[in-house]
Amino acid sequence: MKELVLDVETTISNKGNPFDQTNKLCYVGIGDKLFDIEYSHDPYVPKLQEIQQKIDDCDILIGFNIKFDLHWINRYGISFGSKRIWDCQLVHFILTGQEASYPSLNGVAAHYGLGTKLDVVSTEYWKNGIDTPDIPKSILEEYLQGDLDLTYQVYLKQLEEVKAGGLQLQRLISIHNQDLLVLQEMEYNGLLYNATKSEELANELDAQIVELDNELYQYHNCDRFNPNSGEHLSSLLYGGSIKLSRKVPAGVYKTGARKGETKEKWEDYVVELPRLFTPPRGSELAKEGYFSTDEATLKSLKSRNQHSLKAIQTLLTRSDLEKRVSTYYRGLLKLATELNWKENKIHGQLNQCVARTGRLSSSKPNLQNFDGGIKGLFYSRFT
Repeated sequence: MKELVLDVETTISNKGNPFDQTNKLCYVGIGDKLFDIEYSHDPYVPKLQEIQQKIDDCDILIGFNIKFDLHWINRYGISFGSKRIWDCQLVHFILTGQEASYPSLNGVAAHYGLGTKLDVVSTEYWKNGIDTPDIPKSILEEYLQGDLDLTYQVYLKQLEEVKAGGLQLQRLISIHNQDLLVLQEMEYNGLLYNATKSEELANELDAQIVELDNELYQYHNCDRFNPNSGEHLSSLLYGGSIKLSRKVPAGVYKTGARKGETKEKWEDYVVELPRLFTPPRGSELAKEGYFSTDEATLKSLKSRNQHSLKAIQTLLTRSDLEKRVSTYYRGLLKLATELNWKENKIHGQLNQCVARTGRLSSSKPNLQNFDGGIKGLFYSRFT
């Protein structure tokens, strides 16, 4: 069986996110050879062709957190869909009982007594904001070659351990590694998302939230009441004081450019609110005089006063709308902007090395947690 270790070095925007359109591929290390891609002025298409040939000729691709590397070579047109995969990070996660999320190469190497990787690139360059193209080639090549060598040593130790574990363990490792290829393709393709409609819906919900805020004014006389403040909500529901500051007149300027204008100073004042509900037992917060206002607590509040109960429904509705705006309609747009994704594209992460139970998890964004309202903004590329 012909084995090849794969590792890449990229520019560092958003930790080298392969879907960040500002990032570039600098180096590909594969087998015993290093290829500079967008790291010099040399044409790199022939190098990509040579990389493709090496992958075509191998039986198994080995890496550490290899999905990241596969995304990058995929972005540059290199195919690998028919290859067997061995992700040393994923294999270690399984072999150690899925206890530590995203084990590091150094940590896994230490587990097998193999020494450590060369960290000079990270500690002296990346952590100081120096991007990869500004690192001397000799230093980056030594760093990359060191990672390739250490990853291969880890692989050999893992292979020995998996073989000793019997056929059932071998099949488990194989299935998880080949699942990685499916997840890589899903992440790489991403989901098409209607950004324009998302912004429109966010604006509509903003208007509804303003209406709900206006409804809450019938329960308080505080012009600076903040429904997003737990302390303000506690005072509203259970009675209490809201401490605020405001500017008040404090004489006039007698000289200078502002002569004759009114001076101002900050003055503290307190707004007292009556109790609408008795705080549930056990809902006390660490700050004395305040009580929980989370969703579960709000739903548990009881009263014979329908007017008071209406306040609860208003707050619950407002919380739901706020979540839709901040997490979904505007939150997804903000995330896509921060990560420099292509317009109308969402690239969520599908994680195999997180959940102790071994289940798949998702992050940035959590694709497993979208509610019905947001799903309609995703559309098919096949229509």
